[in-house]
Amino acid sequence: MEYKVCLVHYSSAPGGIEVLMPGIIRMFPEAGFEVFVIRPPVGGNINVYEHSTVQVRYGSVNNFVAAFRLLLFCRSNRTAIYHAFNTGPFFLLIIRLAGIRKVVYSIRGTLHYDNYFQKVIRRKVWRLAIAKEYRFIANSEYSRDVFLRYIHIEASGIIVIYNPISSDRIKFYPAKKESEYLNIIYAGRLSEGKNLFRWLDMAVSIHKVRNDSRFFLYGDGPLKDELVEYCRSLGADGYVSFMGFLRDISGAYHQADLMVFLSEYESFGNVVVECILCGTPVIASDIPSLREIFRNYPQFLVPKGDQMELMVLEKVSNLNELKRLVPEVGVEFRERFSMDQHINSLRQVYESFDGASHR
Repeated sequence: MEYKVCLVHYSSAPGGIEVLMPGIIRMFPEAGFEVFVIRPPVGGNINVYEHSTVQVRYGSVNNFVAAFRLLLFCRSNRTAIYHAFNTGPFFLLIIRLAGIRKVVYSIRGTLHYDNYFQKVIRRKVWRLAIAKEYRFIANSEYSRDVFLRYIHIEASGIIVIYNPISSDRIKFYPAKKESEYLNIIYAGRLSEGKNLFRWLDMAVSIHKVRNDSRFFLYGDGPLKDELVEYCRSLGADGYVSFMGFLRDISGAYHQADLMVFLSEYESFGNVVVECILCGTPVIASDIPSLREIFRNYPQFLVPKGDQMELMVLEKVSNLNELKRLVPEVGVEFRERFSMDQHINSLRQVYESFDGASHR
């Protein structure tokens, strides 16, 4: 069956799902894809579609202009299946007003409003934007449950499809070589909610007890300059390095001895799964989405509160215990978070529409 899918998402900057989109598209040879990105790429920033052959159209930094362009895009592709990734209720409403009936909405975030006024207004817009024939999927049980508590819609209609771990991003290397340093990494956006100032504080604490430790932050984002300055103020710039965005992140995972990931909130957490699959242990904050990932292996988690530093230091001192668990965890993760499970589940959702949408 051949059909057309129009992907709509907020940004083409590399986030948890965005970096996987070109690979996911290639896994659907039976479908034709077009993409609408609400915010155009900023000069100098990474664009995940830069080397893709798929047709991409962009909105605007102005919400009204972006909405108008999305409306025109929808009107020119009215029979396609639309898959919106965490665009929020206002842009989903534009899709509905354009007369689009075949819509899949991916719930990927857990912060749906900033204040009470936004909570009330956005909830009303959500109810206007959601049509009964729309399909909803979530990237974790946690993101699904947060959305349900906020919107108050029936849970039976939301399917959990875990983020896929792409073979494009996970390459396997020969056995690790012994290093004279303890190499500790972070990978992800340098943005709010990632707890990166505390991560730097933790780096200082670890370095005090392990002066052979070296720290590397892979990624880019709006907090980079502030984090670099804070690192200098701590006197840690001699052993902490900001590495920028790296397309082949598996090399960084493999060369590391440990990933420390202390995010305050996540709807999933691709990087911790990828790191485990590359054979490197993780110390992660005990938040709902990461608790869901490590549901059978709580040894990798540390509490968010005052005990976090003590627990991280304890796990660093007993790192071999985590290393011994990694192969076992990897077997489970390869099955739970495979690309096949994601594509097969997503294909079922697309084909659940009557006859899908013919090109």
